[in-house]
Amino acid sequence: MEHLRILWSVLALTFFVLTTDLISADGNSGLSPAKPLHIDVKADLVAMGICAANAVGDGKADDTQAIQSAIDHAAKSGGGAVVLAPGVYRVKDIVLPDKVSLVGAGQDRTILRAADDCDWLVRMTGGELTGLTLYGTPSEETSGDNWVPGTKGIGEGGSSRTQHILRVSGAMNGVIISNVKVLESRYDCLYVRGSKGLRVLNCTFDRAGRNIVSMVGNDEDFVFSNCTIGSLWGLYHFDIEPGDDRYVRDGVIANCTFDGSKAGEKGTDTWGSFLCLSGHSKLESRNIVITGCKFEKIYVRVRGVFPNVSFLYNEVNHKPAFVRVHTNKVGELRDAVVRGNAFWKEARKPSDIVYGVAFTGSSVFADNSPEIANQCVTGRNGKAKE
Repeated sequence: MEHLRILWSVLALTFFVLTTDLISADGNSGLSPAKPLHIDVKADLVAMGICAANAVGDGKADDTQAIQSAIDHAAKSGGGAVVLAPGVYRVKDIVLPDKVSLVGAGQDRTILRAADDCDWLVRMTGGELTGLTLYGTPSEETSGDNWVPGTKGIGEGGSSRTQHILRVSGAMNGVIISNVKVLESRYDCLYVRGSKGLRVLNCTFDRAGRNIVSMVGNDEDFVFSNCTIGSLWGLYHFDIEPGDDRYVRDGVIANCTFDGSKAGEKGTDTWGSFLCLSGHSKLESRNIVITGCKFEKIYVRVRGVFPNVSFLYNEVNHKPAFVRVHTNKVGELRDAVVRGNAFWKEARKPSDIVYGVAFTGSSVFADNSPEIANQCVTGRNGKAKE
């Protein structure tokens, strides 16, 4: 009998531990794992004891504290989704960490606008952002046709209130940005520094006082897919330009549109009509695939030495396609593959495709149109031709 009493005691203790471990986030017990946490910022904050008031989303109230409190609660609970119902939320300096998703009801239904002057609208150190539009301007009166880009390549005197609208930094465990529009920044619409596993999918970026997109270093394993990078900027279009001690490497840019068709309107820049690939002597910035993209009045600027670029099956409506500007002593793509692209159809000589850029090492041009593009390899001895 004694051994039966011991067995029942063990079983009772085991049942207590199991049921205690299965307590869900709202305090209810059950015999199935806790459900993922979902927080509707317009309905759940007060009821769940997260914040003294729910978010308003009327385009007037500052909803920063409510939304950040929901994000922080989800993060402390091990992750979850913070849901933004249809509305216009004025926010500033939101931080989105690992394992938390900030989810809108659709690009045209959920809007974030700048509540005040700020460094960023949303900074992602991890997590996922999906289904909404972010504006660096505070209201419709300062937006759209009324947007003022500002001057000096930094949006000085413009109508935008954010330095960067969307910033990715210190995000080494992966970030997902999907089905998002990012518009009207004083500096950059998307600014990336310090990331691994960044995925940017089905997004639109446009209207920047400085650069539309910047990747400035210590970034690897990234993907931009099916994105549109628009045509109004104050300095550069898409800038991959890490500092001397940093790198941008192992990335894919696929099925994207680089649009410069409206460059110069509203006092924006025309000179910076390029995707910039900036490399350095250590050759740590390398290995980027650009495929299936459309370049509308945008070219590829090469600065320094950038190895292992594959430029495949793109459409380039610009003369020339690859350029080293006069202020850069070296513009070299080493061991590059340029294949299957449709370049400016009226090109008659290699310089209509490549201007000042050396393709060195084992670089290959093949199966491009027009045929003259396949004669563009230069500097095979590895020394950039000036």
